[in-house]
Amino acid sequence: MAGDGSGRSEGPAGHGPLGPGVEGPRRPAPAPPEGVAFTTVTDPEQARLLTDAASQRLFRPFLARDLTVTAAARETGVDTNAVLYRVRQFLRAGLLKVVREVKRPGRPIKVYRSAHDAYFVPYELTPFASLEERMLAQLRPHLEERVRTMARRLREHGWSGQLLFRDDQGETWMASAADPVARLDWLDSRLGVGIDYIVDLELTEDEAAELHRLLYAVLDRYERGAGSGRPAARGYTLSVALYRREEP
Repeated sequence: MAGDGSGRSEGPAGHGPLGPGVEGPRRPAPAPPEGVAFTTVTDPEQARLLTDAASQRLFRPFLARDLTVTAAARETGVDTNAVLYRVRQFLRAGLLKVVREVKRPGRPIKVYRSAHDAYFVPYELTPFASLEERMLAQLRPHLEERVRTMARRLREHGWSGQLLFRDDQGETWMASAADPVARLDWLDSRLGVGIDYIVDLELTEDEAAELHRLLYAVLDRYERGAGSGRPAARGYTLSVALYRREEP
């Protein structure tokens, strides 16, 4: 179950279960395997396809690995014809290549792979008028999925109303609610796992840095299990943003 909250709180940041100043082994920053160099894109059409959220989603399955259209469709949950349409685009743009064909009765099955294993796309080659426009375009599909998912869960549990109030600390809040009496409990197991929460904080530089480390440690801890193929694992999305607000 997820609700939405927005408010401002003052005072020191709390210490989560991982503790303050979390130390320990950390994964290195994501990078391609040793020996793989980034290819700088010089063609505007390639830049457009690699930075467009919809086409990039269907290019990723072929990046630095061999894959068929059917396997890419299964992996992404997209219709095979839609994947094939994109594959033809990528081939024309020089982003994909056919690495081999698997013989079978009738037409052979083509196996594709990205023309290069890693890319750098200069902003100047993209079709976006500003960096903000590019970021919004790439974030929009994720935000729309987030809203759809959370709205569905709110409806399922009858939390489609909203409360607007000032708490006893003097802070204003807007939060999802079933009625004027109900209060959303983030840890109520009956509502399932999920939080959608936005809050304005007043922090010192040291507190902000501590929160930064804590958030990174949580991401590092749980991202390690990604792709492990564990039978009990299910797909979840974690979205994290911590930034200093612009001064009025």
